[in-house]
Amino acid sequence: MTTSFEPFLTLKEPLRIGLCPGAEYGPAKRWPVDRFRTVMDQLLSCSIVWVLLGTPEEALLAVPLLENFPGRVENHIGKTSLEELITIIKKLNLLLTNDTGSMHLAALFDIPTVAIFGSTDPKLTGPQGSIHRVLRHPVECSPCFLRTCPIDFRCMMGISPEEVVQAITETLMQ
Repeated sequence: MTTSFEPFLTLKEPLRIGLCPGAEYGPAKRWPVDRFRTVMDQLLSCSIVWVLLGTPEEALLAVPLLENFPGRVENHIGKTSLEELITIIKKLNLLLTNDTGSMHLAALFDIPTVAIFGSTDPKLTGPQGSIHRVLRHPVECSPCFLRTCPIDFRCMMGISPEEVVQAITETLMQ
């Protein structure tokens, strides 16, 4: 996979990309946070403000995303009311997310999403519309709809940061 960041290097205003590293239902719906950080690192040359979103219970997920990150990040995890969350989402260029409530809010307001799915079925709970991309690697045990993975988390581990970067780039170029 090759991705060209060229269109995003000379923007007058930085892109605002929301990032939801959590998922209220449980860890089986959460792509590993270190992979989200890898995506942020791979897009460092682009003009992006990362906007972290989530619930108070997910606040610790922000730590590895913020730690020594040389780019611009706004951390709103656990710091917003529903009304404030909606206002923030409406100002995004894109939302990178697990299967979350924020994903549905972004879809409602026609904010393109790149949604990562593992233990759940995007046909049932995914964002609706052609401006959204769902990343999912079908495996024999998915969808299981479990809160925690009892085996090896292959449904999520099969999704690479490079795939996510490509999906972000392609979605923004639509």
